[in-house]
Amino acid sequence: MLLDKCQQANEQYAPVLTHFLDPRGQYILKVIVGSFEDLDVHFYGGNQAERQRAIIAPTYFEPNADDFDIVLIEIDYPQKFVTLQHQHILGTIMSLGIEREQLGDIIVNERIQFVLTKQLESYIILELTRIKGATVKLNTIPLTNMIQSNEQWKYFETTVSGLRLDVVLKEMIRKSRTIAKQLIDKKRVKVNHTIIDASDFQLAQEDLLSIQGYGRAVVVEIGGKTKKDKVRISYKTLFK
Repeated sequence: MLLDKCQQANEQYAPVLTHFLDPRGQYILKVIVGSFEDLDVHFYGGNQAERQRAIIAPTYFEPNADDFDIVLIEIDYPQKFVTLQHQHILGTIMSLGIEREQLGDIIVNERIQFVLTKQLESYIILELTRIKGATVKLNTIPLTNMIQSNEQWKYFETTVSGLRLDVVLKEMIRKSRTIAKQLIDKKRVKVNHTIIDASDFQLAQEDLLSIQGYGRAVVVEIGGKTKKDKVRISYKTLFK
């Protein structure tokens, strides 16, 4: 799909907008665009956003925020009577038939906001009126008012014998390789939002892991090899 978008931008010599991409999708798109001499790629999903839309365009084109066709929506809800978390927001939005690729970051702090494809703005304001049994109201606010998550990632550096999923996962969760394999076999591990049940799946830089019972982790960087032929990696975790 991303290759098709690049070919379209190249043939028409005009900007092409993608849906929201996770970090892995952004990395793949950068690699693809790099093979087109006359194309650049620009990403935006709000301030320091993880999920971003991309504009693939000829080198002359300089986009502004409006070109990415996104809106920032804040949720007004009775905070004294209900506690809302990321999964409550995501689940409710998806239940309205909105696909994940149309939804950017969901930010949970003292306030709750989410980023959405602009064409769905009217629909979601009309249809999303309750979350977790509580009545809510949605308000569109400027993207410049986007808050930052209160989530605290922890960063680590280590060496691994290879980039197999079970090998890297064991380091991330600080458990045995057997436990890592059990999590994979029981389909409790996703890589870039897709369940992976093969222990020998090869991870790549910027892959996002969702580990049921633990939280999320990201392969930040894959470095060179040590004298003992181990691979240097850095990763970050956001565990419960």
